[in-house]
Amino acid sequence: MPRQKVRSDSGGQEDMLEFGRDRPPGRRLRTRVLLGCALAAVGLMVVFRVVGHEAQAKGRHAAAGTDVGARLPPVRIVSVGHRLLGIRAHWQLFARGPDDLLRIQFARGIVTWTYVPPLVTASPAVALIVGAHQTVIQPADVAPGYVVPDGRQARPLTGPLSVGGPIVPGPAGTQTVWVTTGPVESPRLSLVTLAGHRVGPSIQVPPEGSQVLSTAVADGLGGVLLTSENYADYDVGPHWDHAEPGTIIAVGAGSWLTEVCDAPGRHCRYEVIDAAGGHRRVLPAAAAQSPYYFTWPPAGVISPGGGVAAIAADGSGNVTTVHLVNLRTGASKDLGIQLAESDVSAQGTMIWSPDGRWLFAVTFRGNIVAIDARTDRVESIGTSLPRVSELAIRE
Repeated sequence: MPRQKVRSDSGGQEDMLEFGRDRPPGRRLRTRVLLGCALAAVGLMVVFRVVGHEAQAKGRHAAAGTDVGARLPPVRIVSVGHRLLGIRAHWQLFARGPDDLLRIQFARGIVTWTYVPPLVTASPAVALIVGAHQTVIQPADVAPGYVVPDGRQARPLTGPLSVGGPIVPGPAGTQTVWVTTGPVESPRLSLVTLAGHRVGPSIQVPPEGSQVLSTAVADGLGGVLLTSENYADYDVGPHWDHAEPGTIIAVGAGSWLTEVCDAPGRHCRYEVIDAAGGHRRVLPAAAAQSPYYFTWPPAGVISPGGGVAAIAADGSGNVTTVHLVNLRTGASKDLGIQLAESDVSAQGTMIWSPDGRWLFAVTFRGNIVAIDARTDRVESIGTSLPRVSELAIRE
């Protein structure tokens, strides 16, 4: 397996990154109507990147010459006086709302509210990237984004992370992200630090191919998953490019959950893929009724231990709810927690705690719920929180 050294921003130490895997590619078909609309929207983002670049530069120049912090509300810190959810570990949950960023420190019982100006964007995709001491919020088009240092006010995002296109987390523990670089007719993804310094290799798809680089999301291995004009999913990195049979519906650090159907929406089954080696394992139970033939990116998340996947699927009353899928037996349990219909294809609406004890989800009303993985029951976080749309974790 090829390796590439990347220097992280934390402590200046080098982390050895392992990229790639050796296995044959696969292919599949997918119903095209709604996903075609999604790809058309991606094309619109590319146009925005070209024609909006000058306007973006002017807007950022004006912002740079203004004392933005003087016009923003102060950072608000709320101490509830006790641990939240009884959590003793020091990982933190971040949540993005319409005009704020929440930082929840469970072990300390502290919630930090930072005002973030509402995003003026045509894209539903917004990157929420949490670093060691700051958080990056950037739409997938050329609309201005923000960086929020811990405990300080938001400021306009500049540099390589602000040029438009997806921002995708890089290899775990490196404080790096994949950003779009190169000419519009031949773009690539380059690995940069959160400070904007170029490190490591690039990802580039064949110019004559059908893969759409702007659809990239993290694959859990340090590379990216993306879809194509032919409605096939791919796992792509600096040294590999593999088509994936079925529809990827949940992503974890070492595996993916896919839904494979003999015909569109019929005779469907779950398959678990070992992301590093490509081994596929069919789960015994039939797949839950779900709308995955029409969506990208995968919104489901696999627990850190790899035993359970949380997915959005059809629940009772014809609404979308959180389902837990046992990745050994295939058994699916509907938790009855209603999600917004758009959450079927929205990353960041569900996330596991690093120890796998808690699953956090954003409901259709924008509320954060905490599900105890030991009991599958919803527990109160213990403090009032505003409406949010996206979650992230700092370990």
